[in-house]
Amino acid sequence: MLLTHGTFSNGNVVTRLAAYLANYGFPCWVLELRGHGASEGRDRRTIFEDFGRLDVPAAVEAVRLRAQTDRLFYVGHSGGGLAFLMYLARNPQAAGRAQGVVTLASQATGAGLGWRGLATITGIAAANSLGSRARSRLLRLGPEGEFRGVVNQWFRWNLTRRWRGRDRINYLSALASVRTPALCLAGVGDRYIAPVKGCVRLFAALGAADKRLVICGRRHGFSEDYDHARIVASRGARQEVWPKILEWLQQRCEASPGI
Repeated sequence: MLLTHGTFSNGNVVTRLAAYLANYGFPCWVLELRGHGASEGRDRRTIFEDFGRLDVPAAVEAVRLRAQTDRLFYVGHSGGGLAFLMYLARNPQAAGRAQGVVTLASQATGAGLGWRGLATITGIAAANSLGSRARSRLLRLGPEGEFRGVVNQWFRWNLTRRWRGRDRINYLSALASVRTPALCLAGVGDRYIAPVKGCVRLFAALGAADKRLVICGRRHGFSEDYDHARIVASRGARQEVWPKILEWLQQRCEASPGI
C-alpha cells in the first residue's frame, strides 16, 4: 500500500494512518512528495502535475522492486489523492493493476464556492506571491510551505472549474477510464479547500463500477463535521474515519492482505 500527504504538509500527516493499517496486516509505504519532509526536489519550477507525473511513478517503481508486486492500494489526502488519480489517469495499465484508491478531501474544480470560499482561495494565491513558497502558517493549511507553481496550478483549476494539464489532458474526463475500485471521503466542514460538491464531482467522474462516496458529517452519522485537516489527522478520525477505510480495504483484499 502506498500513502501520501496533501499539499502544505508532509508524511507525518499519514504516517499514523499507515501505522494503523499496518497493524491489520497491510504493508505500507509513505511517499513524501518532492520538497516536503525529507524528500528532495526543491525546485521552484515545480507544478502540481509533477507530483502525479513524476513522483508517484518513481514511488510505485520503488515499492514494486521492494515488494515484488505492483498490485497496490493508493491512499491519499487532499493533493495526495489528486496525485494518485492523475497518475492512474495517465497510466491505464497501472490503473488496471491497482487494487483500489482511497481519497480524503481531494478535489480539483470545486474550491472557492461562494464569496467566502472565493476570498479564501484568492488569499492563498495572494500569499503565494510573497515568495517562492506559499506561506502555510499564514494560511493555516499545514506545517510546510508550498511551491508557487503548485498553488498557482491548483488555483487555476478551481477558478476555471477545469482540471487540465499543461499538455491539455482533461483529467476529469480521463477519470472515466479509471475503473480502479475507489473510496472517496469528503468533510462537511471542509468549506473552502475541498468542499463536498467538488469531491462529489470528482467521484462522479470515476469510471469504476465499484466506488463509494462517504460524507463525513453529523447528518451522516459522524460525531462532527470534519474539515480539511481533521478528516485524516484527529482523534475523531482515528475513531470513525480510519475504521471505514480499513473495512473498505479489507473487503477488497484478495486471499492475502493487499500491499
